[in-house]
Amino acid sequence: MSRFLQGVAMMSLVLVSVPQPAWAAQASASIPASVRTSIENDINKEIAAGRLTGVSVALVSHGRIVWEQGFGWADQQAGRKVTAHTPFSIASTTKPFTTTALMTLVAAGKIKLDHPGNEYLGKAKIVDESGPANGVTVMQMATHSAGLPSLFAMYLDGTDDHQPSVDQMLEDYGHTVALPGEHYAYSNVGMGALAGIVARQSGMEYGQYLQKAVLAPLGLHDTFFDTDVSRRSSMAVRYTDDGKPLPFYLTPTPGSGEVMSSAHDLARFAMFHLKDHLPDQEAILTDAQIDQLHAPHSDVAPPGFFYGMGWQVHQTDGKTDVLYHGGGQTGVDAEFVLLPGADVACIVLNNRHADEDFITGVRDRLIQAIAPSWKGIPKPPVSAPMPLTADYQGTWQGTVQAQGHRVNATLVIDKQGKGTFAIEGQSPAPITDLGIVDGWLSGDTTGRTGASDAERAKLTKLSLGLKLRGDTIDGEIDAWDKTPASMTILPFWAKLTRQP
Repeated sequence: MSRFLQGVAMMSLVLVSVPQPAWAAQASASIPASVRTSIENDINKEIAAGRLTGVSVALVSHGRIVWEQGFGWADQQAGRKVTAHTPFSIASTTKPFTTTALMTLVAAGKIKLDHPGNEYLGKAKIVDESGPANGVTVMQMATHSAGLPSLFAMYLDGTDDHQPSVDQMLEDYGHTVALPGEHYAYSNVGMGALAGIVARQSGMEYGQYLQKAVLAPLGLHDTFFDTDVSRRSSMAVRYTDDGKPLPFYLTPTPGSGEVMSSAHDLARFAMFHLKDHLPDQEAILTDAQIDQLHAPHSDVAPPGFFYGMGWQVHQTDGKTDVLYHGGGQTGVDAEFVLLPGADVACIVLNNRHADEDFITGVRDRLIQAIAPSWKGIPKPPVSAPMPLTADYQGTWQGTVQAQGHRVNATLVIDKQGKGTFAIEGQSPAPITDLGIVDGWLSGDTTGRTGASDAERAKLTKLSLGLKLRGDTIDGEIDAWDKTPASMTILPFWAKLTRQP
């Protein structure tokens, strides 16, 4: 699970190129009864076979919901069924909510996108090796171009593990691992810190501000943030990949992934972003401000793949075909797709991160029912590592650090391009899949970092994402693990110097 594959674990990151959208002119305002019956039957079969637990769908066309329905179980043990109004955990589909809330404060003049994020944070700041990293702007944080790392962990109810505050999260993991603006790198740390900025600049707890400024004005009555504990019993229980119920859990970056929402509410949220101007929704942003959220900013992959402010963007000939943000983590599989040219949106929610091909198939069948030429969103190709050049050969020594814990480490790369990695006091471990991916040294190895979170989770797998800069190599080393019931990714900043 190299650094450059981690986005696949967190969300579907890249869209496939589709032809200039013939479906934009063909989009229908209704779904054929035969298509609806076929999809209903297929979802019910998957649930009966035990491959899915609960599913909710919604389809939007031209400013109205043309179909919404729930299937299966919100809580199988309690016999509570899914409806179109059942709130699901939507994981990273939270990000467009966070940037929408952010933009309301930009519109109010309380935040400037080109100002340093640190200007709006509290005691804990984003830092680099020299101290506070004031070159990291709010816009870069919102577009995954700030040089901040990945991060994911689960804090289950009934355990001794507790969700950190934004300040604590930044103190532990808010160290840049690349230069600001250097490249696109998906970062829950950056988006989690943005929620902290929203809270500080609004003078309210983030969930309270989200409710006041976004959810209530848009009429999203089934949607809530993790801090609204009174609503948790109404949501769909999350299930492990193999179908066992999970206790409720939180993560270290709630602003990046802890909105709960229904298919119905996501359809209404989509119509707001499609600028359908529903009569019962307040104009919390102008059309121009919505466009600013959607505008491509960070290059993800050529041709035409970008990230906007909390949105994935695909363009053909400079025109946006698709706005998208999926959500995937343990017990969550959310599909959220907008086709601006067709005035169409599709939502599929699943309370189990399993049967992913079936869920994406349902999404595509729904869209094709009203936009027949839609080609779908296949998984992106994975870049094969390129062989190392002679510049990387030799012994590199330095430190790996997070959570105030620093440990010495040694990287050795021989003339054949093979490598080992060793944390002080541990035997050198071979690096598999070692190579260069998009200019970054990538590979997988093992070791124990000694930092408290990694030790508590018993993490021994390490993934490298390091940049050669003359006689130093620096960047991110992630300690991680994934099972059917859990996922953890903890980032460490590393800097190694070439030895004589």
